[in-house]
Amino acid sequence: MRPPNSRGTLVEKDEAMNSARSDDGSARLDELFPGDNPTDARFRELDWASTDVGPVESWPDELVTAVRTVLPSTIPMLIWWGPHLVQIFNHSYTNFLGDKFPRAAGQRASESWSEMWDYVGGLCAQVVDGREPVHGVRQLFVMERYGYPEETYWTFSYSPIFGPGGTVLGVFVATTEVTMQVLGERRMHALLALGSLTGDDTGGPVGICRAAIDALGNEAREFPLVAAYLRRDLADDGELEHIATAGALGCEAATWDLADVVEVSDGRVTRATVDVNGTVANAVIVPLTLAGHARPIGALLVGVDVFRARDDSATSFLVAVAERVSTALTASHAFEMERRRVAALAEADEAKTRLLENVGHEFRTPLTLLAGPLDSVRESTTSTLTDGDRDSLDVVHRASTRLRRLVDDLLDAVSADAGQLRARLEPTDLAAVIRDCASMFAAVVSYQGLELVVDAAEDVVVLTDGEMWAKVVFNLVANAVKYTPAGRISVRLVTGADAIRLVVADTGLGIPEDDLPRIFDRFHRVERSGAHSIEGSGIGLALVSDLVTVLDGRIDVDSQVGVGSTFTVVVPRLPVESTAGVERPIPAVDSVSAIFAPQEPATVTTDRADILLVEDNIDMRNYLVRLLTDEGWTITTAGDVETALDRARSTTPGLVLTDVMLPGRSGLDLVDDIRRDDALQRVPVILVTARAGTDFVLDGLGRGADDYIVKPFHDRELVARIRVHLELSRMREQLLEESDNQAATLRSALDTRAAIGRAVGILMSVYRIDADAAFAQLTELSQNSNRKTRDLAIMIADDFTAGLSREGQ
Repeated sequence: MRPPNSRGTLVEKDEAMNSARSDDGSARLDELFPGDNPTDARFRELDWASTDVGPVESWPDELVTAVRTVLPSTIPMLIWWGPHLVQIFNHSYTNFLGDKFPRAAGQRASESWSEMWDYVGGLCAQVVDGREPVHGVRQLFVMERYGYPEETYWTFSYSPIFGPGGTVLGVFVATTEVTMQVLGERRMHALLALGSLTGDDTGGPVGICRAAIDALGNEAREFPLVAAYLRRDLADDGELEHIATAGALGCEAATWDLADVVEVSDGRVTRATVDVNGTVANAVIVPLTLAGHARPIGALLVGVDVFRARDDSATSFLVAVAERVSTALTASHAFEMERRRVAALAEADEAKTRLLENVGHEFRTPLTLLAGPLDSVRESTTSTLTDGDRDSLDVVHRASTRLRRLVDDLLDAVSADAGQLRARLEPTDLAAVIRDCASMFAAVVSYQGLELVVDAAEDVVVLTDGEMWAKVVFNLVANAVKYTPAGRISVRLVTGADAIRLVVADTGLGIPEDDLPRIFDRFHRVERSGAHSIEGSGIGLALVSDLVTVLDGRIDVDSQVGVGSTFTVVVPRLPVESTAGVERPIPAVDSVSAIFAPQEPATVTTDRADILLVEDNIDMRNYLVRLLTDEGWTITTAGDVETALDRARSTTPGLVLTDVMLPGRSGLDLVDDIRRDDALQRVPVILVTARAGTDFVLDGLGRGADDYIVKPFHDRELVARIRVHLELSRMREQLLEESDNQAATLRSALDTRAAIGRAVGILMSVYRIDADAAFAQLTELSQNSNRKTRDLAIMIADDFTAGLSREGQ
């Protein structure tokens, strides 16, 4: 039998052993979890005996070693131990747990991370069964750390903890949350995409909003739903209109209640709910602003992902998005206003150009009515005018010549503004042109007591546009004469190997320093007392600058008030191989009809009107009727294209003389209709117009016109040209009636008439001579080259057209 107190002795021994074991466990806990932070304190308080790991004093050395490694580290680390993967982690890792702490301490991993264990458990199985580590970079995990699903991103490594015999006792986890880095990069990418929006987008503010929505819609994780609204016409009180929608949710804007959007008129960020295909979703509405507007001019409505519903940083980001879009809207609005301003200025400039061009063209008609009769009276040998009358007529003639020059300058200025000035390069004796231009001022210089010195004795032949060079010289000398009340004017030509300088200097009034920067501006005039004249349109020097630019040169001016001015023109020297191609003055004959056609009026038939005159200006029409009737021709008139066609088809005319600018359809359209009409296509057509220039001439001739006469014209020139074409037409018709081979004869007659007419017109346009001189030159060239006149005329037309084509290239 045991002694009575034997039981008590055993109990006392057991209690002593348990007390010793408890003291060992507490010491081990204090050793393994020594920190004073909440994490270590929780692990010390935990009843480990009730967990799957068991009492701490029974932990194997591998676990103890792992804990001693993990707990002191400041890197977030986690141990999953045993078959149930019980969690032990350090304090740095606790920050990742949220509301899961302190329950997660000593808890099975499958219970702690139940919302994502389907994926994480598979990774752990790979580590335990495969005995190899696994890792992930920026891996998405949807966690419920704060009572709601949350989008998080992690970079982690799962490594096995080996025991005796290579068995896997647990899993060592080293992890870092990179959620904010991922979101930051994603949001920065969205902001950079918005930064590519520029104010010069053609769509204006609406286009900016649509482009912004497209850019944001590409970031579906950040913007599952995004829409833009703008007020109508960007007015502060305009009705809000939906512009665009994008996002992965794919809802229609029409399903939304816009009441919340309208409430952003005070500029505050608003949270709202929207109906997404029958499902209520959270949204944030941020205002869009525009510089100069007191109230927001629109809003962005952004649906919030359910996994980011409580992300406070999202609101700040959306405000930054709205500010970026607002900046683009302001730039776009400013660009649109500037574009409209530029368009309005361009339209006004175009209207000004059209006005100046039309006015210039219209000036030519009264100039023709003035110059034609005036020249007839001045040149009449039977007139009973007194010397005083003739002096008066000479004054009128000079005035009309000056007016014509002003009109020409005006049209040249219009062409320069439109970029239509083109240099026609030809061998030109620059010195001879300078001497000729200077000689025109000899009388006025002598009358005003000025000294004009021209230093251009040596001939300088280069490739340039002779007409442009003459205008440059004329305008510079005229300007010097105008502003030199007394003293000397010098014109000097300086030649170099690569460049030529024209220096026009005077000892006149000089140009004030404030006016020098604007001296070549269109319509700018320097108002100076003491000038010989205050007349002027302000386009002379501007035209000189334009012409020099076309000639690939430059012009400089040096001036001092009271001392004088010096204009220096520098143009490149383009030499010619010889001077054989330089045109010399051509002797004029009294009349082209003396060689090419009889002086008496052409034969008139009773059933055919000689001339169909198409002219809408009554004075011009009456003048031409009187002029042509005096020549013995029968005249039929019309004021528009339709009337002219009706009369031509009722009685076929021998020739059509038409103005280009007519009410309704133009004279060019009349040429087209005549050439398409089988009964009228052989009728010669002469165009009379105020539209000067090679391009206009080629356009008219290209339509099928037989001749092109520019207003103002000399009446004898007009009569001579009409007589030529009437006689050619009569000869052609006779040949057609007499010839057995009508088609061949017709082609020969048409070609001959057209070729000679075009050649005469081209020679008149190129060398600025009248019809008599042009035909005389054509005849002389034919005799010298021993070529038929028809063949020579065709060659001239072909060479002229080819030269223009090369210039266009």
